[in-house]
Amino acid sequence: MEKLKRANMVNYDYFTQAELQCHCSYPECDGGEMSPAFMVRVIDLRKFLDFPFPVSSGFRCARHNTDVGGRSNSLHLLGQAIDIGIDRDRAYQLVADAKNFGMRGIGVRQVGSKRFVHIDNRPQDHVSFWSY
Repeated sequence: MEKLKRANMVNYDYFTQAELQCHCSYPECDGGEMSPAFMVRVIDLRKFLDFPFPVSSGFRCARHNTDVGGRSNSLHLLGQAIDIGIDRDRAYQLVADAKNFGMRGIGVRQVGSKRFVHIDNRPQDHVSFWSY
């Protein structure tokens, strides 16, 4: 089990603090904090779909974001993005319903062994959709 970087993180239904915090090993990183408003939407989507959302990436510090090839303006840096390790039918269901829960950024990787769906709540009226 991954060690928590800070003990005072907010607890969210369906998600552990360990999976939402930054996964780096940098001593200066305190693990970060997910945006509560974003997490309300994620939790509502999770309840609606009624299947687990295994988190492969939640909050990222700037150094870790660079290490994993994240964009400099990634919403992971603000705790407003999450990568969910799902595939096949569940990935399709998540993509189909995410926009109805305020998600405006949807990225899909469904090849290879590390399949996931990225969702974020970027501030725009339309949905941006991409594949990795």
